[in-house]
Formats: sequence, C-alpha cells, structure tokens
Amino acid sequence: MGLSLFENSREINTNSAVMMVEDVLIALGHFVNDCRVEDPQATRAWRVSKGSAQVSIQIIARADHPHLRVTSAVMRLTAGGDPAARADLHADLLSRNGELCGLAFAARGDQVLLVAERSTLDLDRSEVLDLIRRVSDHADAVDNALVASYGGTLGGTP
Repeated sequence: MGLSLFENSREINTNSAVMMVEDVLIALGHFVNDCRVEDPQATRAWRVSKGSAQVSIQIIARADHPHLRVTSAVMRLTAGGDPAARADLHADLLSRNGELCGLAFAARGDQVLLVAERSTLDLDRSEVLDLIRRVSDHADAVDNALVASYGGTLGGTP
C-alpha cells in the first residue's frame, strides 16, 4: 500500500532537514561521514565538537512534525556531591536561562545540558546554522567555567 499524503510530506520534510543539517556541517568544516552517529532516539543524528564541547544534532519524531534538536552536555555533576552546591548550580542555571535566546539549560540525570529545539516545518538553512552555532558556541564558552565553579567534570556526550 502506498504512503498517505501526510506520511509522504513528513518524509519529504525529514529528508529536507537532513540535507540542510549536512550542508551546514560541511560549511562549518566537518566531514559529514565522520559526524553521523547511530541514535535509537532519533531518525538521524550527528555529533560534532567545538572546543571542549560535544554537540549532538538530531532529527527526532514528534506528534506534529519532526523536530531538529541540538544539545550539548556542558558538565556532569559528581555523584553524591554537596546538595547545597547543586542547589546553587541549579539557581545559577535558571538565572542564566533568563538571559539566553533560543536555547536553555536543562538537567538529565547528573548532566547539565544546553538544549535548542525547533520543528522542521518551514525550517531553513540559516535556522539550522543558527541552532548549531548557538548551542556549540555557548556550550564551549561556559562548560569550563561551570565545572570550575561547581565541580564535576566536562559533560562529554549528550
């Protein structure tokens, strides 16, 4: 049986987003074949580095439309660390979120992430470039300072 019109438009939208991501990665100086990774949570995924930051780029399925999600694990908290220091870190991150545009700090387990996500509907190349640059530049700018201030280690793979 053939694809319904809706399923076909999702596939076209996803393929377009993949082509834009790979075009941007090439423009940023990355070798696309080296960036592609398997990710069971994503339709397609890539991983790149910017300084000390590791950045994950994913096309993920959502109910409405596929989304482009760019994340970087900026730090990993020490297990069993000082609860007061953890509370101070979380307060600092919430305060920093108020100053950010188009991305936010989040927590996943013991990792502190920078996250930007957008629907691929009407996505254009400049937006893909902006999301990747915004996350990678900011993650690289803050990761070492956060570790120095609150302990833990650099984040590694998001």
